[in-house]
Amino acid sequence: MRCVLPICVALLFAGCSATRELTAFEAASSEKALIRWQRKRVSLVCDAVCARSQNGAVLVRLYKQSPAPLAEFRLEPEKYFAAKGRLAGRGWAGPPARAPTTFSSWIAFLSAYQESAGLETGARQVQTAATRIAYTKSGRKLKALSVSNTGTGEVISAVFK
Repeated sequence: MRCVLPICVALLFAGCSATRELTAFEAASSEKALIRWQRKRVSLVCDAVCARSQNGAVLVRLYKQSPAPLAEFRLEPEKYFAAKGRLAGRGWAGPPARAPTTFSSWIAFLSAYQESAGLETGARQVQTAATRIAYTKSGRKLKALSVSNTGTGEVISAVFK
């Protein structure tokens, strides 16, 4: 019995330290978009709000005929990712490198959106081993962003309004 109590306490503290509480997201700028999320022969088109905070965090909320978001994906500048909502299953929060593979396309999309302010104007494509990223930017405004996961075939495309 003596061994069980320290193990339970250790597990409790280990569980608490695995995630952290995110501060409330305060958008410095936001833009509306139409997002098409294609995964395993299923395609979903949603309205979205894509936002940036002053500290460089980005957030995407997906909506479909409801004021409540179906999903929310967030990436902090120190590379901390969080997903929640009905379309995110049980959700997840933690370092992107440890995220379940089901969120890899969203992490790539959020990373590209996070970096889009510094991207060159025009239409460009960037290919990595795991993803293909395509974007169109006019002046300082992002017009379109698409991330294709070459491993899973999942595609997330946004057209900004």
